[in-house]
Amino acid sequence: MKKIKIIGGLILVSFCLILLTKLPVLGLDKPEFCGGCHVMDEQVETFLHSAHRLGATCGDCHIPYSLVPGAMYKAYTGTKDLIGVILDQDPYHIHASEMGKNIIQKNCLRCHGDLLGEIGDTKEDGGRYCFECHRSTPHRK
Repeated sequence: MKKIKIIGGLILVSFCLILLTKLPVLGLDKPEFCGGCHVMDEQVETFLHSAHRLGATCGDCHIPYSLVPGAMYKAYTGTKDLIGVILDQDPYHIHASEMGKNIIQKNCLRCHGDLLGEIGDTKEDGGRYCFECHRSTPHRK
């Protein structure tokens, strides 16, 4: 039995490593993947009608910009949302957690740093997240 668990663990780790190396190729950060779940219809639809669709993917805004933390965060949030959809009696609503909001903020600064050079991080010193004022840019809300 112990041997089976070890072999199963090695297969799982191998699969994860393969997935990590192929993550961009698989398109797991694109609206086609993210929109595979019906609870994401509104988010995907509004994104596809935004200026961000021309140069960004869902992952560019919502996932940490590094391979391993990004893959781990995507797996965590995807699993959490899947469980929420399965177990929730009412319609499940997708929303950014506090950690998710901080990731989005960092990605705003990463992509738009040249525009924010003099302003800096809008969230510092009790400020607001970029998307609090610019929410309608990617999602019209």
